[in-house]
Amino acid sequence: MKIVHSNAERLAADRRRELGWIHQGKAALHWSDDDYRYHLRQQTGKDSAKDLTRAERAAMLRHMAACGWQHKPKPDRPFDQAAKIRWLWGKLARIGALRDPSDQALLAWLAHTTGVQVSHPKFLPNALASNAIEGLKAWLKRAEAKLASKNKGGV
Repeated sequence: MKIVHSNAERLAADRRRELGWIHQGKAALHWSDDDYRYHLRQQTGKDSAKDLTRAERAAMLRHMAACGWQHKPKPDRPFDQAAKIRWLWGKLARIGALRDPSDQALLAWLAHTTGVQVSHPKFLPNALASNAIEGLKAWLKRAEAKLASKNKGGV
């Protein structure tokens, strides 16, 4: 997730998110392009969502909700880097790629990988946490490939 630092960036991020919701609603309501343009013109007087103001986007989203569409948030996923590190570590443990799935083993691996001793993954600097995440993802990919080849060979 990108951290937004200015009001202009925040407004642009909100606009992108709301336009995405409008297009998700269009798909979920099974509107053809003609149906979509009809509803857009009826609600806002405009032919394209890119031209909508913030208030018009909100009106369009309310109209879509009245037509039966409900925005569904993304499924639960780790949002911060520390949670993602712990989630990846847990996934490695679940597929049997770890000899020791304990928190102490995770901290030891982080210290070895990043060169920084921490008492919890949340204390890693962002750049080092990103490196750790990429390392865990690569490890997971190798472990899953090994597991798949093992299962394929054993059949």
